[in-house]
Amino acid sequence: CPLHGPIWRENIGWFLEKYKRWSTYTPEAWTAAIFCGSIYGHTENACEILASRLAEKGVRHVRIFDVSHTDVSEQVSAAFQCSHLVFASATYNAGIFPCMETLLLELKAHSLKNRTIGLLDNGTWAATAGNQMRTVLESMQNMTILEPVIHIKSALTEAQLPELDALADAVAASL
Repeated sequence: CPLHGPIWRENIGWFLEKYKRWSTYTPEAWTAAIFCGSIYGHTENACEILASRLAEKGVRHVRIFDVSHTDVSEQVSAAFQCSHLVFASATYNAGIFPCMETLLLELKAHSLKNRTIGLLDNGTWAATAGNQMRTVLESMQNMTILEPVIHIKSALTEAQLPELDALADAVAASL
């Protein structure tokens, strides 16, 4: 019986399966969630292209979250549900975009583990968000960070599309 709430008399197997997944940090869906921290829309554009490339490679149910406009609790829930997570952040005052940093620290506080990660950063003068996101993620258990890490200077260029394709290939191949 739970400590509070209803006593379940039916579908006990369903609840036990959920508890087993949640307690072992096993993803519920083998798909990708993309978390985007964009200031002027350039990082968001790269995320939309990445999501499109993933869909072209057969990855189903890819979701994009704008970290500035989506409640962090919804993002944490998606991170627990999905096997693959992509964090894309603009560099802000030589650090991680604040809403993205909040999300990463929430995931760390919730002890998220056992995920495959893609990284994309954007910065014109000093693109440091990628390395700082990597540092937070590497402090968590069993987080596999895929290569390549994408570095954008202000806006994605035509010449960088193969890099984005390579990240999409890496995500799709690891599913």
